[in-house]
Amino acid sequence: MAAAAQKPQTRRAAHRTDAGERTRAKVKHRQILDSARELFLDLGFDATSMDAIARHAGVSKATLYVHFDDKDDLLLALVSDECRRVGPKTLWQDDGEPIDLRKGLRAIARTFLEGFLDQRGLAMHRLIMTCASRYPRVADVFMKAGPERCDAEVAAFLRAAQAQHLVDIPDIKLASTQFLSLVQGKEILKWALSMTTPSEARHRALIDGGINVFLAAYERRPRLARPPEKQKRGSSAKARPSR
Repeated sequence: MAAAAQKPQTRRAAHRTDAGERTRAKVKHRQILDSARELFLDLGFDATSMDAIARHAGVSKATLYVHFDDKDDLLLALVSDECRRVGPKTLWQDDGEPIDLRKGLRAIARTFLEGFLDQRGLAMHRLIMTCASRYPRVADVFMKAGPERCDAEVAAFLRAAQAQHLVDIPDIKLASTQFLSLVQGKEILKWALSMTTPSEARHRALIDGGINVFLAAYERRPRLARPPEKQKRGSSAKARPSR
């Protein structure tokens, strides 16, 4: 009886131990990612060693390799994590309501550009650009979590707008890319190259101008009724009486 009474307690104790270990593992995982991010951005990816990351994170090298196979694996995990945490927010979700075309496009554009106004997001963007050519998996993760996701969400908005007869777009995928290109101009590239800091006024001008150009190309306008044709002179149904 005593042994039977101890079994549930033993299971509960084992469950608490497992939960505690999982929590500690998550904490260490987060420490490693945060340390890798700081060192990669400060020193560069190539100049940062796994030893330095372990010391900075306060974990043993053995613990570091339990979580990540190598530095490339750590970089891939970091890029994926950063895209989720500081990448562009969801640009549009269908709520079933009638679409205000201009208002919806403006909200999408502003949300898209917010992700590039953040210093943390910009720093990570630079790191990805320096590593992507040598590590195709990094480029793939970034493209799926960032540009491709944004294009897909804009495309969903345009399909909904087309279903409501607000636009007439033969190639929605192409139009999605065109819209995001119009509203960002060269400002993001300039900032990534540390040439100029984009201003709010400049972004407003890009957004408004981009929307105007986009709608000029794709907005569906009501067809004007054709004016009645004027009766041709001398074609009256009644012929003039002859004298």
